[in-house]
Amino acid sequence: MAKAVFRPGEAKNIEEKVMLPLYKDYSPIEDVEVQEEEEYTGPTAEDLRREAEEYKAQFEVEKQQMKADAQKEAERIIKAAEDTAFAEVKRQTDQAAVIKADAENDAAAIIEKAKAEAAQIVAEAQAQHDKLVSDARSEGFEQGSAEGYEKGKAEVERLIERMHKVLEAVMQRREEILQDTESQIVELVILMARKVIKILSENQKNVIMANTVAALRKVKTRGNVTLRVNIEDVKLTTQHADEFIQHVENVQGITVQEDSAVEKGGCIVETDFGAIDARISSQLTELENKILEVSPVKNIKRQDPLTSAE
Repeated sequence: MAKAVFRPGEAKNIEEKVMLPLYKDYSPIEDVEVQEEEEYTGPTAEDLRREAEEYKAQFEVEKQQMKADAQKEAERIIKAAEDTAFAEVKRQTDQAAVIKADAENDAAAIIEKAKAEAAQIVAEAQAQHDKLVSDARSEGFEQGSAEGYEKGKAEVERLIERMHKVLEAVMQRREEILQDTESQIVELVILMARKVIKILSENQKNVIMANTVAALRKVKTRGNVTLRVNIEDVKLTTQHADEFIQHVENVQGITVQEDSAVEKGGCIVETDFGAIDARISSQLTELENKILEVSPVKNIKRQDPLTSAE
């Protein structure tokens, strides 16, 4: 440690020069050119915020336009499908009318034939009666009159009874023809409905969408639901699960699961309180039952709604 205080005689002169370091540098300072910072002329934070708001609003408008265009396209597809279905219905209805007309013509022909046979029977009975009366008169007026009358009466009654049996058989055959025709028409209508609905459910994607929304709207209690659909409809229903929730008030969450027992276009909605069956086959069966309720024909053979439409 350097001494700060020296006694007399301790300080000595030295010949050498001693350079003490300066605590400050006194060398001349070179002029340094200072570059001025360029003034920022880009968008401000407020401009960026406003631009983001405008972009968001524009995106919302485009989104709504896309949804509207998609809705119009869906309506166009549905309209085209309905036109095709109605054309098929008209064609099948015309065919049913032809079948019924042919059956009625056959029945009318049978009745006319029966009337002709009945008239012939009556004519034969009258001729037989006249012959018996004539023969009786040739044998004797009193005896011939009584016996001829009885024989003629018996023969006429026999022929009239035969005529009634023929007419009864003809009327029964007529009823069988008409009933068989009505049965064919009802079966044709049911088969037509099966084919049209099967074609629509397999070829129109919006069928599963509309069917699912209709089924979900039947859910009475709020909560989560499980949606069981055909494997080919899993992707589409999963993508639109949020839209289903927006359209249905009581549904809070949707879990989509594959179910091989559900035909394409149909679904089963499972809740904590039960299930809603919206399968295409179930709806076809319900439609068939309603048709049979208003139909006088009760002996129509029931078939599987979807396999019979193939």
